[in-house]
Amino acid sequence: MPKRLHFLRQVFAAPLALPVFALLSACTPTGEADPGEDIGIYGQPIKGGYEAPNDTSVVGIFDVTIGGECSGSLIAPNVVLTARHCVSNTSESVQCGQAKPGGLHKPSSFYVTTKGYFTQNASDYHTVREVIGLPLDVNSPDPLLNKEDLCGRDMAILILDENVDPAEAKPLVPRVDSSLVAGEQYYAIGFGATNDSGGGAGVRRRRDNLFVDCVADQCPKFYVKNTEFIGDTGICQGDSGGPALDMQNRVVGVTSRGSVGCEDPVYGHVFGWGQWMKDVVLYAAQPAIGNYPAPGWASGLSTDPAYGGAVGVPCGAAECTSTICINTGTDLGEYCSHKCDAINVCPTGFECSADLGLCTHKPEPKPVDEDKDEDDKDAQAFGGCAVSSPDPTKPIPWKSAGIIVGAFGVLALRRRRRS
Repeated sequence: MPKRLHFLRQVFAAPLALPVFALLSACTPTGEADPGEDIGIYGQPIKGGYEAPNDTSVVGIFDVTIGGECSGSLIAPNVVLTARHCVSNTSESVQCGQAKPGGLHKPSSFYVTTKGYFTQNASDYHTVREVIGLPLDVNSPDPLLNKEDLCGRDMAILILDENVDPAEAKPLVPRVDSSLVAGEQYYAIGFGATNDSGGGAGVRRRRDNLFVDCVADQCPKFYVKNTEFIGDTGICQGDSGGPALDMQNRVVGVTSRGSVGCEDPVYGHVFGWGQWMKDVVLYAAQPAIGNYPAPGWASGLSTDPAYGGAVGVPCGAAECTSTICINTGTDLGEYCSHKCDAINVCPTGFECSADLGLCTHKPEPKPVDEDKDEDDKDAQAFGGCAVSSPDPTKPIPWKSAGIIVGAFGVLALRRRRRS
């Protein structure tokens, strides 16, 4: 159940400074540092959560310009979604009406890692090609949103120099096509601290069993914009830019700010800026940049896993991500399927069943009777009579043909007179 909304006394969102990483900007470190010695306190979970070394799609972001770290989500092979205040000049506290969007830092300022903690090994980091902030001059879903106010626009994207190999991390899907609702369950991941003093930062941690408190205009207008929502708990400094994910593992929020005690986190609502994310990913996938097929969601396909995954593979296979299984009762046996409609079409060899709304095997085409086809053609050539095909090597003389046709005409005439 969602908790009762606390009155917010103080907010924070600045990237947590980690001076130990200054070496990244000063030299090329070699070897991996001992995490307990170089990073900080590892014994404390993220406010009731646990370490998540295998959630590699949630990345750590280090900014050498300010010497601080944030979190982000890999949403395409070369695209990382994060918070704008993580990549720009922003005041330490993101307070609505006071914090400005600020100028974006240059791409060479950032290093991105899929590791479970920030190491001092340069080979563990990806460099950045481009920094794209949420446009400040576009129409907003919230008519009261001030482009000079960071609240409601606290999102940015990093485009990497190179694509992340799928063996290293698989992109997450942002839920750009449906809104959250109050009470909906989610989980959160980030590299942030475990308390207000910054202890334990620099390690990827996860917290489950969280619930959305309010969404958009359901929330207090003085604190939350229509492009944001308030979550549950457990988010601290350094978690900024990290994701909230729904129970279908889709990114639904980007951590923006929270209150004292790592409570009442405010997230940028992915659904509120879905078109912007689609546009950026389509741009990043171009041959001159990422050179990969853009994910279907960027072109309008559903983000619901029930509409995706392999079709036709045996039920229980790893590719059967839709969890939908069809039992045909034929020699085809059981196979995976997914939902379909006019936009979310079926692969080759399958069709969208009007009755089920699922992809099913196309029926085998009926065998063609070649002899019958030839007879039909002959019948059409000879006025509908099924006669033997003429031998092309022995053409019928036109005079003979005319006599035959004339004889049929006389016979028909006699029949009419007798009647």
